[in-house]
Formats: sequence, structure tokens, C-alpha cells
Amino acid sequence: MGKFADAIRDRRKSGQRRLGFGAAADEKEPSILVGSVGAVEGADFFVLFEGEEAAVETKEEQLWGMRIAAATLDRVTEAREAGAAFVTIWLEHSRAEALLDEQMDYVIRVPQTRLEDSDARALAGLRPTVVSPNVEFPLRMRGLLELRRLGQLTGAALGITVPADISERDLELLRNTGVVAVVIEQADAEEIAAVKERVAGLPELKVRRDEDIQPLLPTPSAGGGEDHGA
Repeated sequence: MGKFADAIRDRRKSGQRRLGFGAAADEKEPSILVGSVGAVEGADFFVLFEGEEAAVETKEEQLWGMRIAAATLDRVTEAREAGAAFVTIWLEHSRAEALLDEQMDYVIRVPQTRLEDSDARALAGLRPTVVSPNVEFPLRMRGLLELRRLGQLTGAALGITVPADISERDLELLRNTGVVAVVIEQADAEEIAAVKERVAGLPELKVRRDEDIQPLLPTPSAGGGEDHGA
């Protein structure tokens, strides 16, 4: 796993209260990475389309990834050698061989949040760093429920594209559902800074003690519900 996976892992842990005493124990990192399409000042990471090159002034430690329309192993390896920390690939259009670069982190894009149970479980076996479905805004309860279900079935962190004017309330709901990275398309530095400020202002994530022992899948009701499919 690479630098992007490390950053994602840090965000997934950010809701946990740090042990210790003093100011350091109260420090917390923002719970969501805020990225841009194209290099934008202040973004936690950015995404380039295949064929684009990172700006010369980009610092080595700055995270960026390549969005590849029809991924192959050669294209993934080329992206890594160019300095990409991750690649964003489509589940439907990528060759299976594209996943064989063990040094690369993968964001796997799916067309929607509502996958068949079997497909979502199989997707978990591919061990993506992030699963990225299309989500409609403003957020609806059905969309949020399906997003949460996808995260539970795959066990993966979630990353989605959001509008620049996304509200703090929607950000909180996304964070509580397992979203650890958002991407804003056509954003400038001011819009990136505004979203990061909203993320920083989110209340601390409250984790119930019994959540660790809750089953990931809903158990059938005694009456055998009418619809168990996806």
C-alpha cells in the first residue's frame, strides 16, 4: 500500500479520540481529504486525466493520481513511474490485469451505489483503496442508505465527487457513512479552502461501543422480507 492508502487510513482513524494527555491528545486531523481535478493550491490531493502531466512545481510529497478511462497494467505502471500515488479506474472498462501493480493504490469507480450483494462482496476481494460511486446531490435518504450499504459490503473507504457548494450537513452525513475523500471538479483555490474549512468544523465522530459487534449485513426478519435483492 502506498501514500494515498496511508492518508486514507489516517482519515478513517480520525474519528477516534487520541490517547494521552495535554493538547496533543485533543488534536485531530480533518476527517475527509478534499481533492481537485487538476492541480489546485491547497487541495489535499488532485487527479489528472490520462495524458496530462503534473505541474513542474508540484512537490514530491503532494498526492496526485491518474484517471484512466480503460486501464491496463502497462498504463497503471506508467502512471506510477510518472509519480502518481494512485490511479482511478472504471470497474466496467478496465482490464483485470490492471490490478497487478502491487505498488499502486487503486480507486475503483462504479456507476452507482446500488450493486448486487454478490458483486459488492466480490469487489471487496479486489482490495481497492477506495470505492467511488456516482452520488446525486442534494443527498437523499435512499442515496445515503445505499452508499452506507456499499461501504459495509465492500469494507472499503468511500470517495465521491461533490459540488463545490456542498453543505456542512451533507459533509457530516458523508463522513458518518464512511466517505473519507471528496473530489471537486473545476474548483479554484478559494472553493477548495471553503470545503476544507467546513470539514474542519465538523463535530467529532461519535462511535458507539456496540458498533464493533454489529453484523455488516442486515439479518432477515422473522417474516422474511419481500425484497432482499440489490
